[in-house]
Amino acid sequence: MKKIIYLSCFLGLVCAVAGGALTIVNNATAPIIEAMALESEKANLELIYPGANFSEVENTDETGLIKGIYQAEGLGYIYKVENYGYASTPFTFLIAFNNDGTVAGYQVLSSSETSGFGSRCFEEDYSNQVKALTSADAFPLLSGATLTSTGVTNGIDAAKAHFNNLQGIEYDPNAKAEAPALATGNPVSLSDDLSSFDAKIDNETADGNLVTYTIRVKGYGLIDPEGHAGESGHEYARNYYDVTVDKDTMSITSVKMTSFGDTEGIGDKVNNEEYLALFEGATLDSEIDTVTGATWTSKSVHAACKAALEAANQ
Repeated sequence: MKKIIYLSCFLGLVCAVAGGALTIVNNATAPIIEAMALESEKANLELIYPGANFSEVENTDETGLIKGIYQAEGLGYIYKVENYGYASTPFTFLIAFNNDGTVAGYQVLSSSETSGFGSRCFEEDYSNQVKALTSADAFPLLSGATLTSTGVTNGIDAAKAHFNNLQGIEYDPNAKAEAPALATGNPVSLSDDLSSFDAKIDNETADGNLVTYTIRVKGYGLIDPEGHAGESGHEYARNYYDVTVDKDTMSITSVKMTSFGDTEGIGDKVNNEEYLALFEGATLDSEIDTVTGATWTSKSVHAACKAALEAANQ
């Protein structure tokens, strides 16, 4: 019994000594580890504030988007942000504010966003828009890159919240930039070969000289989040349109998208009253613009309209 008590006391003493030693080691090495981490980040930070003295700031962000906060002595603050856009892997960027709230810099560190779409959020044109703003402004979305630019602005909003609170800057945290204007161009003729879109008429209803055709057609279709592809037997879900044709004039009177099976953040810009109105009055000889950043899905509208006009002509 005495032996057991002795061993218990001995083990307790060993644990106490080991715990104390570990605490001492941790206290001694923590500043070293922190300094090494800061040094490894310094090359990135100097992309915005060359030659500055940097220190790491406590990260109290609750969104999980801010991965590091750094103060450039006497100049401002840099936020390292990570978020997702269209790609399956996250992008990482730096957003920095001068002490007066003006944007000091915006720098991508890594990104796998689609070239010509999400990648535009880290290119010069968009970067210049960001650099012209302040921590009190709403940051812009980008037409043709809605998912990625939303991910970027959400990250910037998290950085703004921390910075403005730190500096006592008043702003409206709910302010949002206006949605980007619909950009169109590169007209496509309804007489072109659009067979690759595989437009199929599922139903038609007549009201005098007006006939409405329900048409399913391929779009861009990279993803199928709701699983419709398996149900339909196709590689992805289709876009559905109701196209109304005036058989007397052989022209389109209206186009409505009734079901969107395409890629969110890209093709959904086509589901826009302003854009679909461009097809009103169109005949098989008409040329209609496509939506910039959603050319393929735009052509699915062209294919649906062509199928409706051809059916009405039979």
